[in-house]
Amino acid sequence: MYLNIRLVSLFCGVVLLWQFSTSTANSSVTSTTDNSIAGYGFEVMMAKLDYLQYKLYEIELGLKERDEEVKEKLTKLEDSIDGIQWAIHRHDRDAGHNLTSLNAQSRKILAQQTACADHEQMRKEIAQLASKSNATSYMQWFTIQTSSNSLVKGLLKSCKEVPENKSGVYSIQLSEMDLPFDAFCEQNSFGGGWLVIQYRYDGSLDFYRNWTEYQKGFGSLHREFWIGLDKIHRLTSRRPHELMVEIKDFSGSYAYAHYNNFTIGNEFEQYVLKNFGEYDGTAGDGLKHDIGGKFSTFDKNNYGSTNCASTYKGAWWFKTCHYANLNGGGRKKNLPQTISSCCGLKRKTATKLLYSFDLMTPTVGRLQTV
Repeated sequence: MYLNIRLVSLFCGVVLLWQFSTSTANSSVTSTTDNSIAGYGFEVMMAKLDYLQYKLYEIELGLKERDEEVKEKLTKLEDSIDGIQWAIHRHDRDAGHNLTSLNAQSRKILAQQTACADHEQMRKEIAQLASKSNATSYMQWFTIQTSSNSLVKGLLKSCKEVPENKSGVYSIQLSEMDLPFDAFCEQNSFGGGWLVIQYRYDGSLDFYRNWTEYQKGFGSLHREFWIGLDKIHRLTSRRPHELMVEIKDFSGSYAYAHYNNFTIGNEFEQYVLKNFGEYDGTAGDGLKHDIGGKFSTFDKNNYGSTNCASTYKGAWWFKTCHYANLNGGGRKKNLPQTISSCCGLKRKTATKLLYSFDLMTPTVGRLQTV
């Protein structure tokens, strides 16, 4: 009996121990499972956060690109507006010039009609006299008068006096005390009446010249040329002149700079750049930085310790080395020089320069603010 009780007690103890072990094992498995689930959830959440961060970066990058595109379009729009405004301004000014020219032509026609009537009357009177004298003497006298009148009409005080809207070479005599010189008159741009002082368009003429050549001028008036500092001084010292600079690069971009009071000094003053007046245009006001600068060539440096003319292979009124160098070298398309480093005006963008066209015309009556 006593033995049976001990066996039952031992059996109950084994059962209780087995239940405790089972419960402990189940608790361990449950804890491990919970930890695994929690770790997996954390990894999923971190992956989602990484994805959101990547999308935010992608959106930020896209916004920056859109901002740059908008800025670029605004810049192009501003340039287009400037071009349109200039075209409108040029059209209005050309219309005014054309109206003035039309009135002048009308007066000339009226004067010619009056002169023709007077000449007809004079011919009749001379014919009556000729019948009473030597007809041969009369014909000689008439030929001399006709030749003299043609000679006078061939000399103009400025390109504004060109009788027709035809660009070409004309003889200019500023006054009876001045020797005449040939100049190219541009009659088709900006209302006409412009005297061309420099023209470059294909690089066929070397502008890396000495002082004497820039003083006297070089090249052909029918191709590329520089008219000469002596002539520019004579022109600008007699009366105020407007200056128009046109430039174009190999990509086709066109720009201009207009000044209403261009003046330079004489040879004793080293042809110092005295004034430009007020500026308008699209090329940038780079020329103003050279006001007060003396003209320099590679063999006559008036700039200072640095020979800008030699460095940039040209000649100019260097006061800063340099903001403008329209006579600079290296104008070929395949060369690396740019407008700012080679031969143009410093602008917003610097590209290779194809041509430059510098014109002068006397101001009408007083200085014009165009």
